[in-house]
Amino acid sequence: MFIKKDKYYKIEEFDDLGIGAVYTTKDLIDSRIIKQDLVSRDRIKKILHIEDKTIVFAGQTHSANIAVIKDEVKDIYLDTDGFITKNKNLVLFTQYADCLPIYAYDKKNEVMGLCHAGWKGAFDGIQKNMIEKMISEYGSKVEDIIIGLGIGISADNYPVGEEFFEAYYRRYGKEMTRLVFSIKSDGYYYDNIEFNRQILTRLGIEEENIIISNRCTYRDEFHSYRRDGELSGRNGAFIYFKKK
Repeated sequence: MFIKKDKYYKIEEFDDLGIGAVYTTKDLIDSRIIKQDLVSRDRIKKILHIEDKTIVFAGQTHSANIAVIKDEVKDIYLDTDGFITKNKNLVLFTQYADCLPIYAYDKKNEVMGLCHAGWKGAFDGIQKNMIEKMISEYGSKVEDIIIGLGIGISADNYPVGEEFFEAYYRRYGKEMTRLVFSIKSDGYYYDNIEFNRQILTRLGIEEENIIISNRCTYRDEFHSYRRDGELSGRNGAFIYFKKK
């Protein structure tokens, strides 16, 4: 369950396992400034009680690339849209304005992950890449992984063109397309949250281990590119090991 605390949301099921999984509102910060502005970075670290941790950043090129962070730690990972790590001194961070953050945690092996699943990254399998790297790099098992999907734009506010629809149909087939698209009088509507849920369950993630928000970046208190265009800021997604 996504629970609001002050000006951000946290995922209760992750919190209960000692993992901070956070998504900011537009009233808290435009998360783009966290990279360059150390004052803003220190402010968000204080709010989240992560003053002693290092935030790592992704280049976010709408790729399906996942970085595995072990001994060597970089400030920014170029051409990367997600991470996995066991490093308890790090905070994984990505930013959004309608795309979907996917939080992951292997509660047995203590591996955390976070990826930026916009339509392109999702279409190209970033969620699959993150889970497969958790398995290959750390020995994770799908039954031990919990997932947080959200917060992103809802299907009701995500109209797309016929070419977009046909691309999904060609790659993923009739059944998947039926599940993730609505056809209305004014065109096609795409459910990015449901698409990612479908991919993850087909990878073996258990339904009860997938937490979904009913919030929408377009409708609710978040930055939204679809709503605000070039004036839109960015929401921040963070995942980290909490202090014991």
